Amino acid sequence: MPPRPTHPGQPPKPPRRPLRHILTWTLRGLVLLSLGYLLAVAVLGAMPRPTEGLPSPACCLPGSAVRNATEQRNGTTVPIPPESSGTPGSPDGKNAGVTEAVTRNAPSVTIHVISNGVHADIVLPARVEGEPGLADVLGLDGGTGGAKDGPPALAALPGKAHVAIGWGAREFYLATPTWDRIRPGVALRALAPAPAALHVEVMPGPPLPDADTRTLQLSRQGYRNLVAFVAASLRRDAEGRPVRIPVTPENGDTGYGPGSLFLEATGRFSPLRTCNTWAADALAAAGVRAPMWTPLPHFVLYHLPATDR
Repeated sequence: MPPRPTHPGQPPKPPRRPLRHILTWTLRGLVLLSLGYLLAVAVLGAMPRPTEGLPSPACCLPGSAVRNATEQRNGTTVPIPPESSGTPGSPDGKNAGVTEAVTRNAPSVTIHVISNGVHADIVLPARVEGEPGLADVLGLDGGTGGAKDGPPALAALPGKAHVAIGWGAREFYLATPTWDRIRPGVALRALAPAPAALHVEVMPGPPLPDADTRTLQLSRQGYRNLVAFVAASLRRDAEGRPVRIPVTPENGDTGYGPGSLFLEATGRFSPLRTCNTWAADALAAAGVRAPMWTPLPHFVLYHLPATDR
């Protein structure tokens, strides 16, 4: 027999379904979280972070402070441009004012920011006259700071060589040499906090100008801060050398190509700290206009001047 109504003329109450109730509210919560995430991306991505009145990132403090911050993070000493300290050229700082004047009058350094629509890379000259170049920091020239077993193409860099640098989820990088080979499981695991890697690709020259390329001029100090930021993003072995990630069959046994390699990186990838977040932080360290926060490359490029084509 059907249950009797509580009151005359009132239909009986349907039986409770707690599991359905839980799933309904869980789905609503996920939808609200997704909408909140998208709203935060849109608002914070469109807002530029202030460039004045903020302390420099730990990676980019002058002199011994850079070394201390990097040593605390990696447990080793990282080569830092000697001019980064406040007392370059003289232990007692007598020539600091002269060196600062030379730095102010030195030619700017041209860098580029490129995007494939999903991921942003920063492209710097492999070498800059008068500066410890990025090739030295990354160990591309070999020597005491060199990455082990680097590809032959990296041993002798051409004069106009540039280096594209990106940071991202280690497993996703290694398992996805091309977008058509993306694995759903790897992509889903990248949504959770995951170990990070730096991808380095040597280019014969600067990137060609297009809609997804931005060209910037950095002061010498801005360039040094950017190199210091990259240096602080590297994990190093006991001898202070960048740790190269061995190639695997998943990445074609050559990384992404003969001029490409992966290095162990600090930090962990997550939906809150993505490859594009790292790129924006690197640009901010160099004094470049960057979004408050964004996981997307669109807002990294949004704040940069368009490149003439």
